[in-house]
Amino acid sequence: MKRRRKTLKRKVKVWLSIWGMIAATGVFTFAAIKVASGRNTDLADSSENVTSYMENSDAAAKSPIRFSEVSKALGIQMQHGPGKRGRNLPEDTGSGLAWGDPDNDGDWDLYVVNYPGPMNAELNVESQGSLGMNRLYRNDGGIFIDITEEAGVGDLNGFGMGASFVDYDGDGDVDIYVTNYGPNRLFENQGDCTFIEVSKRAGVDNPLWSTGAAWGDVDRDGDLDLYVCNYVEIIPSDPDMVASAEEEGLDEDIPISLNPNSFDPQPNAFYLNNGDGTFQDLAKETGILNPEGRSLEAIFCDLDGDGWLDLYVNNDVSTNKLYLSLGGGMETPLFADLSTQTGTADPRGSMGLGVAEFGDMAGNMDGLPDLFITHWLAQENALYQSLKGPGGDLEYRDKVQIFRLGEVSIGSVGWGTGLVDMDLDGQLDIVVTNGSTLEERNDKSVLVQESIFLFWNAGNIFHEVADWGGEVFENKYSGRGLAVADFDGDGDVDVALNVNRGAPLILQNDSETSNSSLTILLDAPAVLATGAKIEVLTAERRQIRWWLSESSFLSGHAPEQIYGLGAASQADKIIVHWADGTQTQLENIPAGRISVQPS
Repeated sequence: MKRRRKTLKRKVKVWLSIWGMIAATGVFTFAAIKVASGRNTDLADSSENVTSYMENSDAAAKSPIRFSEVSKALGIQMQHGPGKRGRNLPEDTGSGLAWGDPDNDGDWDLYVVNYPGPMNAELNVESQGSLGMNRLYRNDGGIFIDITEEAGVGDLNGFGMGASFVDYDGDGDVDIYVTNYGPNRLFENQGDCTFIEVSKRAGVDNPLWSTGAAWGDVDRDGDLDLYVCNYVEIIPSDPDMVASAEEEGLDEDIPISLNPNSFDPQPNAFYLNNGDGTFQDLAKETGILNPEGRSLEAIFCDLDGDGWLDLYVNNDVSTNKLYLSLGGGMETPLFADLSTQTGTADPRGSMGLGVAEFGDMAGNMDGLPDLFITHWLAQENALYQSLKGPGGDLEYRDKVQIFRLGEVSIGSVGWGTGLVDMDLDGQLDIVVTNGSTLEERNDKSVLVQESIFLFWNAGNIFHEVADWGGEVFENKYSGRGLAVADFDGDGDVDVALNVNRGAPLILQNDSETSNSSLTILLDAPAVLATGAKIEVLTAERRQIRWWLSESSFLSGHAPEQIYGLGAASQADKIIVHWADGTQTQLENIPAGRISVQPS
């Protein structure tokens, strides 16, 4: 075992030190906050906000999950963040990446977000030319080819954060939306994998610092709407200006320029699709402006099962928001903020976000989405499991303690995540990319790097098994974006990670298993497929996923769902609940790959 594992005693010591740092720098707001019914512990009590985790090495060593890093062999060679680091928040926050099929040839291509160069204390960018472009790599069957320039999607002057592939105009090919520190970009596909930039024409260029983006047909009028997270209003600041460690009793100084709580939040945007290729921002009118949020990520998903898309927003150093749709019958869609009532008003620093049904682990298979959230140092990741309370009201419980996902994450800053079945046994595993926002003590020009997490689902708990997952996990990285896809078409889930100021990683799944799988594609207009609920039933279990509702961090997973069937050779039934309320059912589907159309 080459990667040395920390002891529980050492981790708790590190956690206590970091917690003091959080309290002193104001990165965490404590006002005797108790998240209503969402946790069994008081988030304002640092002595309680930690769960016990003791790794069972014998059990973890039985994990069959294996990955190989293959980016160079595939031809993906670029460097995120060219030039010397400028010690500012925008550089340290990004960037993401996304899988999609813009050339419509049936395999997954990769778009990697970048930024043009370092930013100085006056917020001026020192461009490094083409080295800082975003990159589009076409999957050419075993090798990826850089087609950025011919496609016209490099966004040379954009300070890139996130990306999503989406057919925003409903013409049958996928477009690309890019969030930036500064004006966002909407690249419209011309049908031949060349693009024109139309963000101003469409009204979605958003001049603020945008991060995550979520798409869905919120008003069910037949076109996709867009929610854009905006973060903070950066002002020029000296990176050597710090919160004094000596005065606060801390181990090290914290630059004010790297603390999001030093800056005012920016309101979010909700772009309602007008149906003619343009959008109007109705965030305030719909009740989802979230002006105090410092938002990083969001998802549209039907959280309460009423057929209408709801919204969950991850906020950094601000309380997360759960907005339930009030349904139809109104000229403008409306949402109600039920964050506190549902127990999801999480005040920690929230980055990555994923949606899945983990009810089979705790005997609560209610068919509603659960929420997995990655957090900053000393705050534990969260797994909010849905349940219906008295009277049918939606509530959540944080099962991070029960599932053993808590203490292991305390010493890391979590970012992108994928909730996927890595060994195809029918149970969802979790991958998380980590990377600190603290600087190395002896070299302030670089950030502390951290290990990737692989959480193997053992039935009722998770084991962190990266030590057994392959050579790539022996190293540490400044991970940010993460997106999953079966890029090689062999029926299992592969992983792409964007490394801050490093080269992207492509992790090819080499898991040692004889389990079979069923890959489901939805052959339907994006407006019908986005947010659709897909159930797969076998004799062993019922599995539920939601189409394109898993946001990760600034990233986009491939539009496919891979269901592990274990030893079964077929799925007994597939049920697709389309976004418009209709259903398609299929029976006795053999393992392999299937494309499902609306009935």
